[in-house]
Amino acid sequence: MTDPKNRRKFARIELATQVKVVFREKDQRDSMILQNLSEGGLFLESNVLKPIGTVLDFEFRVENEGQSIQGKGIVRWVEEDPLRRKGMGIQFLELNEMGQEVLSKLYKEVKSRG
Repeated sequence: MTDPKNRRKFARIELATQVKVVFREKDQRDSMILQNLSEGGLFLESNVLKPIGTVLDFEFRVENEGQSIQGKGIVRWVEEDPLRRKGMGIQFLELNEMGQEVLSKLYKEVKSRG
């Protein structure tokens, strides 16, 4: 059977950058590393793992872009395997206009490279 984490609807863009995260449940703030993102969500590398279904707000910047990308997401899967990067797969629930524009621009760049 195929691992659900490997059945991807969207191509991934590798992008290591800091992400400010606020977990809504307890207003807990943290900083994590964004490893990659897609049109549907992102992967946050972290030793602080939250349960599936946890809702969070996030904010990050992409190099050479002026404004920050902000949105709301939900934890859809958790990677705890010590042989892999620990972290969480986050599905976008909301994404600000800048985030939508930047994602669109990044995907056009990736597609143009082939």
